[in-house]
Amino acid sequence: MLPVKVHRVALIGECMIELRHLAADRLALGYAGDVLNTAAYLARSAAPGALDVQFVTITGDDPYSAEMRERWRAHGVGDAYARVRPGGRAGLYLIRTDTRGERTFQHYRSESPARGLFGPDQPASLDAAIAGHDLVYLSGITLSIISAEARARLADVLAETRRRGGLVAYDGNHRPAGWPSPGAAAAAAAAVLAHTDIALPSLDDDRLVHGDGSARACVERLRDAGVPEIVVKLGAEGCVIADHDSMEAVPAVPDVRVVDTTAAGDAFNGAYLAARLAGAGRRAAAEEGARLAAEVIGHPGALLPPPGGPDRHAQAAEPLNG
Repeated sequence: MLPVKVHRVALIGECMIELRHLAADRLALGYAGDVLNTAAYLARSAAPGALDVQFVTITGDDPYSAEMRERWRAHGVGDAYARVRPGGRAGLYLIRTDTRGERTFQHYRSESPARGLFGPDQPASLDAAIAGHDLVYLSGITLSIISAEARARLADVLAETRRRGGLVAYDGNHRPAGWPSPGAAAAAAAAVLAHTDIALPSLDDDRLVHGDGSARACVERLRDAGVPEIVVKLGAEGCVIADHDSMEAVPAVPDVRVVDTTAAGDAFNGAYLAARLAGAGRRAAAEEGARLAAEVIGHPGALLPPPGGPDRHAQAAEPLNG
């Protein structure tokens, strides 16, 4: 059991326009981002009314930003802490998948409004509101899009969250293009791990950033950092769950047809956290995460259709050259 009862969850990150290749000259339009994906899957996996899931970000005031907010609400994710930057425009990424469902990304986010999170224009009242949540979640991509000064301010908010009795969950999701070096990413992660209660890394990412050669090495490093609950995701091999003195392997769902691996880890995180917050043990929560991840990789794009019906945003865009 987790040490506190959790109802209010704040997830800090970025949402972008997602353009997924259907063919060389045809794209499907959606809206996603690693933390937003986890927020949607957390809300989807929780019992009705059990959690208040809020997405902390900054959007533009362009039509796509307005549509993405509508999409969040369809997925059960609130935007009470999502500020609007006048004149800002949503960032964008494109996905291609190979014959095995593995994906490659091209990002266009240099002017994304979310890069201003925890910047000088963020009101102190928002810091206090975030710290007042029962659980705060973020990722390594969250850290990569903001400045060093903003990361220091964010660390203060995480420390205040825990001082008030809340929990912090962190996924070290890593995109090399977002950092000048692996060392820079590792230093930023260390500042967050000092305030982390639940770490949800992928071994592939931690191998790139920290040099972890195995799940055990990853667990030992996170134990040394003082993290009490650890889940190391291993893709098709499942995951390893650990605390300060135990470690256990949990297999993935076997024989899954893979269409698109986008957001598999985000889905796992959402379902795992929902189960843990509902009182499930770590293994049962990991099994829930594996089940949802298996469902997601059989579906194209980052997000399954909203629980209430088909997703009208996941539609084909106009043909583009190339």
